[in-house]
Amino acid sequence: MSEAGEIVREEGRIGRVVDVAASALAFVGGLFLLFIVVLTCVSIAGRALLTVDLCCGPVPGDVEMIEIASGVAVFFFLPFCQLKRGHVTVDVFSGLMGPRGVAVTDLLGNLLMTAAAVVILWRLELGLEDKLRSGETTFILALPLWWGYALSMVGAVAFALVSAYTLLRSFFEVASAKAPASRNHG
Repeated sequence: MSEAGEIVREEGRIGRVVDVAASALAFVGGLFLLFIVVLTCVSIAGRALLTVDLCCGPVPGDVEMIEIASGVAVFFFLPFCQLKRGHVTVDVFSGLMGPRGVAVTDLLGNLLMTAAAVVILWRLELGLEDKLRSGETTFILALPLWWGYALSMVGAVAFALVSAYTLLRSFFEVASAKAPASRNHG
C-alpha cells in the first residue's frame, strides 16, 4: 500500500476515536444541562410554594451550582462543535472560491481555532492553579472553586486536541483539493 493510503487509513481510525470521544463529552455536557434545568425548576417551585407555606423555599446554593455546571457544559461541548464544523463561519465568498479555496480558508480557520484552544487551555490551567493555591470556595455551599476549573480542564484539553485533529484534517483536504464535508457545493 502507498504511504498516502496508509496516512488516509490512519486518519480515518483516529477520526473515529476523536468522534466517539467528542460525542461522549458532549453527552456528558448535556447531562450537566439537564441538571441545570432540573435544579432551576426545583428551586423555582420551592420559591413559589414558599409563598403559600407549602415548601421550604429555593434550593440553597442553586446559583452557585448552576454557574459551575454552565461553565463545565460549555467546555464539554466545544470539542464536538469543533469536530462537526459547528462554529459560526462567514461563507460570503465560498461559492466563488471553489473546493481548494474553501479548503484553504478552513485550514486557516482551524489554525486560528487551534491557537485559541491552546491559549484557553493555558489560561484555564493557570486559573486552576490559582484556585487550588487560594482555597477559594463558593459563598453558600463552600464548594471549592477549583472543582469547576478541573472539570472544565477536561473539556479544554479535549478542545485543544480536537482542534489539532481538525487542523490535520484540513491539511489533508487542502492536499487533495477536496472541499470540506459540510461545505461541498456540488
